[in-house]
Amino acid sequence: MKKYFTEDIPGLIDDYEDRPEQLEMALAVQLALEKNDCLIVEAGTGVGKTLAYLIPMAEYALNNKKRVVISTYSKALQSQIYKKDLPLVNQIFPDLKYEIIFGAGNYVCARRMKEFRSKGSLFINALDVTDMMHFIKEGEGLRENTKFHIPNEVWQNINRQKPLCQEESCPHFKKCYYFSIRHKLRKANIIVVNHHLFFSDLMVNKKLLPESSAVVFDEAHKLEDTMRDMFSRQISFSGYMELLEELEEFLKYKKKTTKNDFRERKAEIKAAKHEFEMFISDLQAELSLIKTKTALLTKNSAGVNSHIDIRSSLAGLIFELNDTIREEDDKGRKKYTEYLLQAVNEQSDVMDMWLTRKSSSYFYWAEIGSDRDTVLYVTPYDLKKDFEEHVRFNYECVVFTSATLSAGENFNYVVKQFGLEDATTGLLKSPFDYKNNALLYLEKQMPVPQSPDYREKLVERVEQIITMTGGGVFVLFTSLDMMKKVHREISGKEHSIPMLIQGQASPMELVKEFKKEPSILFATSTFWQGIDIKGDALKCVIITRLPFEVPEHPMQKAIYNHVTEEGGNDFAEIALPRAIFMLKQGFGRLIRSKDDYGVVAILDSRITGKTYGKLFVKSLPEAKATTYVDDIEKFFKGRVVKQSMF
Repeated sequence: MKKYFTEDIPGLIDDYEDRPEQLEMALAVQLALEKNDCLIVEAGTGVGKTLAYLIPMAEYALNNKKRVVISTYSKALQSQIYKKDLPLVNQIFPDLKYEIIFGAGNYVCARRMKEFRSKGSLFINALDVTDMMHFIKEGEGLRENTKFHIPNEVWQNINRQKPLCQEESCPHFKKCYYFSIRHKLRKANIIVVNHHLFFSDLMVNKKLLPESSAVVFDEAHKLEDTMRDMFSRQISFSGYMELLEELEEFLKYKKKTTKNDFRERKAEIKAAKHEFEMFISDLQAELSLIKTKTALLTKNSAGVNSHIDIRSSLAGLIFELNDTIREEDDKGRKKYTEYLLQAVNEQSDVMDMWLTRKSSSYFYWAEIGSDRDTVLYVTPYDLKKDFEEHVRFNYECVVFTSATLSAGENFNYVVKQFGLEDATTGLLKSPFDYKNNALLYLEKQMPVPQSPDYREKLVERVEQIITMTGGGVFVLFTSLDMMKKVHREISGKEHSIPMLIQGQASPMELVKEFKKEPSILFATSTFWQGIDIKGDALKCVIITRLPFEVPEHPMQKAIYNHVTEEGGNDFAEIALPRAIFMLKQGFGRLIRSKDDYGVVAILDSRITGKTYGKLFVKSLPEAKATTYVDDIEKFFKGRVVKQSMF
């Protein structure tokens, strides 16, 4: 393993820097593979974690003739691994075969595209292209590889949609982009997926991904949210109405349907639509959903009086569906009918679960989304059982890695969430020289955020720091309202420095604008993580408040309540570690390369005034810390500062 990182990789990468932490991580991954172990590794910025797990995984897959899966949260990292990192690894292991796959809806359906092309130009207000098939073929049928913009309304008419897919019966099956990539997966040593696709495949008993021996979860700090989302069951007003529309279409093409039967079934659908509309309307009134937007149904909350029985409402349609499945000869029609029956049964099951709330393993909530759609959710409290059943039992080796998995140098939160008590853990700090290149300012004088004069003092402190830096500053907030008010007050005064604010353009456009000249960017959660700005463009990150989440959303409320009901401490077990993870992400925006330097200023005096403040500081990289605001100016003038701890 040492040879790969001291001889092979340096010869393939220009200006390669020796990073002992990278080799240490690679050896830990290699050992986990040998022992069929579970490994949790936090790797700080600059460790080079991607190659640290790809190289031992590639060696293991080839030597043992086994397959491994790499799963990421974002499609961006998924594509980077496939297009940038794996080609590099391939030069060390020439026999290595690797593939990438996205969700089925990301691929074009040749049959649907051909049908849609006959209706007119595909790319209205886009490019004038004569042969769309040629252009899409170049991108292997994948939307993100296409060289031009495809409007969503067009894409929804030409992409693969499972219920409409004719599979082997389709005349285009042998050349189908989606099924071609699925066929290639069986020959691959490494498969790159994203978390949503990985877990959606597990939910349908691994019908997509071929059997593999090891899995790496990169961006593992996002795994909890993904799993809770994927293992939730739901029924929405729009989704149920769409299903009823599909049932109506099914009736039109069903063979051997008498006029009388057709009228009866159509009347049944009409009645079901009205019944569901009234049910949702009553529910919105009972739960005050129009006003509150969300509602959590706890054990102590009043029962929901509204009731509906989907199976009874659609009894005649269910009979017709079963009858068609028995008699239909056409494989495509039969498959589609089976899908409709399954959808009816699933929606009925979710509604029964939501109304009865019998299982204490789930919490039950409702939401009116930004699109005004009403959705009812059944969501699991604990992820341990599902993770053990679907992941630990299916893979010999499981690796978690991210830049933020520990809180106060322990992995208790992640271990408890996924039941990883037997896992090996490792914390690899960033190789960057934080002690000389970064200053951590810890507020001591300002009032706590709950104080009436907090905003006034915050504005003064932010302006003071902006003056010291001259621009190149992120001002990060936990509240959209506070961000707007502070931005309004500061930008309303005469400043030569551009004052950007999240929302005035897309994040990518804002970053581009920010890099043009020394600027100030006021932002919330979007800019706490995933933004990578190297060099002098960003030299100061101001964190206005410790990022404790306010459990207002039903999902947060339920989890916090559950911990308390089980006799735990919701602050110590959930609120604190989650806030630490987010603070580490915010801090991580500053130093992105060995030449970067700058200041992180935390303007929440609880960082110095509360006992838990030391846990936050302990979790951050080892920058010099000070409680004297003047040290910020001294740092930028001479980048030399006397150590001053609180």
